[in-house]
Amino acid sequence: MKRFKKILLVHDSGESGQSTLSRAIDLARRNQASLTVIQVIGQIPRDYRMLVTSVTSEEIMKLASKEHTLLLEKEVAHFPETSRIMCKVVVGREFIEIVKEVLRNKHDLVIKTARGMGGTLGMLFGSTAMHLLRKCPCPVWLIKPYQDQGFHRIMAAVDVEPTRAETRELNHEILELATSLAKMEHSDLHIVHTWKKPDLGYLTAELDYIDHDDISILYNEAKNLHIKWLNEFLERYNDQQYQVHIEEGSAGSTISEFAKQQQVDLIVMGTICRTGIPGFFIGNTAEKILNRIDCSVLAVKPENFISPVKLNEK
Repeated sequence: MKRFKKILLVHDSGESGQSTLSRAIDLARRNQASLTVIQVIGQIPRDYRMLVTSVTSEEIMKLASKEHTLLLEKEVAHFPETSRIMCKVVVGREFIEIVKEVLRNKHDLVIKTARGMGGTLGMLFGSTAMHLLRKCPCPVWLIKPYQDQGFHRIMAAVDVEPTRAETRELNHEILELATSLAKMEHSDLHIVHTWKKPDLGYLTAELDYIDHDDISILYNEAKNLHIKWLNEFLERYNDQQYQVHIEEGSAGSTISEFAKQQQVDLIVMGTICRTGIPGFFIGNTAEKILNRIDCSVLAVKPENFISPVKLNEK
């Protein structure tokens, strides 16, 4: 069972933030993990701007940090696990300070409430969330606001084509997380792999004698090959309970549509990319999925991922 040791929660004020805090504390308790609750102040808070003429901006931010820390500790004090929780308020750009905290203290999970609108109104994930998905070296769990009824249906999205060696270990990390969470939440687990029909246009153009039966055979062979790959990948998970789905179509649209139809509460997926700029971009497929879903997501990066954010960055 996958266990976390050092969890970092990005604090959000309000009712939805309290719900995420409660879930993070419960996860830390179940994993016997440490929990740090962090809040980032990006600029001089409005309530302190009247002091600008009498004290320096640095002094104002120190005062604001101290008071925000006290407020944060007061919110955490409602929970019996207070002694295992550390509260921290830092100054800077939110996503940079979060990633630096991960790098500095080797956190193995970041939890954050999604701030976007979601649904048909717009993306569920705001700019900070997308920066974390692109640049945070550890898994990032973005929880849909007011997701306090548990995760009844969890989806693990995997790509098991053997030609993509860089995704092999990432797929296993996805399954380890998904199966562990499904056990913890008593959830239905759906493992989804998408495949695209081979482009046979050149055959029908060059070989005018090929008929529909031949094309159907080629399509079935392609699908059966993906089924074989997925079955081989799942051999080490035979003791787990899950449902397997082989879905035809582009992963970017098919996975989001499946999540909607099946009323999935949480998607566990990878954000692998193939770019020469380390850490700056998530894969095009992952980006398309994230732009379309309206549920919580736990995003995992490859083990060799290097964040572009550095500890000495300002």
